[in-house]
Amino acid sequence: MSPSPENSGKILLLWGPPAKQEHLIEVVDELKKTASGLVAVENLERLIVSDHASSSFDVVYCGTLTPTLAFHPAEIFSEIARILKPGGTVVIRESVINEGEIPNLRTASKLASALKLTGFVDVSQPETIPVTKIHVEDYDKHFPSDKDISLIEVKARKPSFEIGSSVPITKKASSKNDAAKVWMLSSDDALDENVELINEDDLLDEDDLKKPDPSSLKVCATTKQRKACKNCSCGLAEELETEAAAKIEKNKSAPSACGNCYLGDAFRCVSCPYLGMPAFKPGEKISLSDRQLKADV
Repeated sequence: MSPSPENSGKILLLWGPPAKQEHLIEVVDELKKTASGLVAVENLERLIVSDHASSSFDVVYCGTLTPTLAFHPAEIFSEIARILKPGGTVVIRESVINEGEIPNLRTASKLASALKLTGFVDVSQPETIPVTKIHVEDYDKHFPSDKDISLIEVKARKPSFEIGSSVPITKKASSKNDAAKVWMLSSDDALDENVELINEDDLLDEDDLKKPDPSSLKVCATTKQRKACKNCSCGLAEELETEAAAKIEKNKSAPSACGNCYLGDAFRCVSCPYLGMPAFKPGEKISLSDRQLKADV
């Protein structure tokens, strides 16, 4: 069950506790003969705490020595993505269930989804690996014999950029007339002074450029009434004061509508300008104080 070597750069071979030392040495020697770079080995259970440098391996083999018992959680895939170089390859062998459910055993599609969610791309179609007599014994020992279980190999690639990296988005003209524009994500183009950045005015349409009606700005959005702010600067406060003064002036010379204003409040209307004043003789001139002339706020 030796992995087929990927002939490129530095290789990391992950092994699990059930792997025999003789088998491990045999696989490492085989990889060294066919691979062009250094071959390193690491215990799968200690991968997260091993503190490998980021972007230090070209190929990572996982589950190739103990494929029947290996289950790879999301944190293992995340760590593999971290230590792989951009464009590096991971080779995963894992036992999957074709129908039904078993704890710590998933389907081939869920394995591919887990790799994609971690950030890997170009996830290959699963390849069924023949199971030897030893693996059959492992299946019978650890998994129910009535379940449809297969051993598969899946390859995936880390993107050609570091996961989590970013570059500015620019828009470059393809002609002098700027007739066609395309979006690009190239760091080289982003640093090019000749690349035309998007004009912020192009993001505004005609409705955005229309000036609002000044009268609509003097109406509260909640009460729909005209009310000046505490530090009003739009002229509404002066306008309201002028209207209030005109109303008071109108009330000063307001004639009696009923002819009974001089008799006192008991005979006065609710809107009577003399409301609150004592009774007076008919025809007598009444002067209202400044306090009474001021409108209630």
